[in-house]
Amino acid sequence: MTSGQILVVSDDTEFVRALSACWRKENHSLSMTAVSTRVGGQADSSGYALVVVGPLREGVALPPSPGLLLDSTVCAVGDPGSLASVRAKHADWLLVPEYPGWAEALLSVAREVLRRTVAEERAREAELRNHAHQRFGVLGRSLLEARPGMVNALTSLIGNADLILLSEAPLPSECREQVRTIRTMALRLNEMVQRLSSLESEMELSDRKSHVETSAIRMVEAPNT
Repeated sequence: MTSGQILVVSDDTEFVRALSACWRKENHSLSMTAVSTRVGGQADSSGYALVVVGPLREGVALPPSPGLLLDSTVCAVGDPGSLASVRAKHADWLLVPEYPGWAEALLSVAREVLRRTVAEERAREAELRNHAHQRFGVLGRSLLEARPGMVNALTSLIGNADLILLSEAPLPSECREQVRTIRTMALRLNEMVQRLSSLESEMELSDRKSHVETSAIRMVEAPNT
């Protein structure tokens, strides 16, 4: 778990203290940052997977700050009456009644939210890698399709250069040296083209690895979807 994963917004210090004590006792490595609505105007929820809204000062509206709750999962904790009004305004929020054991229940919610966040991030990374593999795959297939023609052209070039160099016909030394240079460069190009023969197997190996990664992520997500 990295730092800055859970943001707690509450004006009740006892609420924050109880939550911190419970999570420390459970020895879970959840990182929590607590803010009050008095500084909510300077706070935002970027980088937090979960925002917990606890008891607030009287008269404070939800959400308590325009910079909060933008792209995060939100969980409100409170008595049944206050949660009923929250549900009416924010149907997508998670609700945890402030009954005995509420901190442990919230801990379970936080673990699940963070697990899903990690799984989604891994899925996005796998998708980006798949797209990259597809782009390189198109380039690789184009090179493989062009390889026979390149080999034929280079073989012809090298063969003709050899014939010229082996010929007993008079040839100026400068021209003979240029032919040798052409032959040497053609041999180097031919070596590079020959290396493309391993490109197809490397592409297949990369595709298999990508499919395995994607399948593994789906298997991790499946039991809880």
